[in-house]
Amino acid sequence: MKKILIPTDFSNNAYAALFYVVKLFSDEEVQFYLLHSFADSVSALTSRVDIGKSEKVLDNLYDNADEEGTKLIHRINLDSGNKSHSFEFISTSMSLVRATNKLIVKYGIDLVVMGTKGRTGAEDVLMGSNTIQVIKKIKNAPLLIVPHEIDFIIPSEIAFATDYKEAFPTAGIAPVLTLAKTYQSTVHLVHIGEKAEMKNEQEQHLKLIKKKLSDCKVKTHWIEKEESIANSIDSFVINEGIDLLVMVYHRYNAIARIFREAVVKKIGKTTSVPYIVIPIK
Repeated sequence: MKKILIPTDFSNNAYAALFYVVKLFSDEEVQFYLLHSFADSVSALTSRVDIGKSEKVLDNLYDNADEEGTKLIHRINLDSGNKSHSFEFISTSMSLVRATNKLIVKYGIDLVVMGTKGRTGAEDVLMGSNTIQVIKKIKNAPLLIVPHEIDFIIPSEIAFATDYKEAFPTAGIAPVLTLAKTYQSTVHLVHIGEKAEMKNEQEQHLKLIKKKLSDCKVKTHWIEKEESIANSIDSFVINEGIDLLVMVYHRYNAIARIFREAVVKKIGKTTSVPYIVIPIK
């Protein structure tokens, strides 16, 4: 059974991400954990009351969250009707990042799923602050990011963008393998630069990932760098009709620049396809 963690702020954006992943793994037996962190509310409310009332404020936040969580589970069960899926709601006063990383370890989470935006849904922002924080600090599990109000499309074409400078954790690639096999997808390995420029270590990492993807249809691409890495990937996604983008994230690697380049500006097509971020320490 797969175990998937989905942080939620009860917004339409968060529900769209939940509904998307339920459809994506419709043929799999899955335990979904729905996580709501009200850490920001705790900080805002308790700063305005005396210590004696803080516990009551916290109890109310838990009660309200649990009530919304019950409604959320009822709604997704009605909308999906999938008997192979089960849902559990978890509310916490911990920060979202801390709670996410703790639950990954506690439950052996295979995949974390978030929407690009939260309750505010600002149009000029590529991703909400919570999503950015989780991308930067998530450990031990890949993160699937679902664009705002996207319609479900079978991921027939999956792009895996990497510079081959890091080895790929098997656990991180596992969801990609599952999807590629389920939907008989083509996996496009995408490297920005010339093959002749690759070092021996990069060549070894390329061989390793091809071995892990040996049961899948794989194509290897070498693309020219445009004015930015984001634009290079953007063009590839458009030209190849990519349905799902996969990126390896290390705080110092080239892919990390995408999230620094485009936090406050849309980067085109890549913001409208789901993408999986695989963290590497």
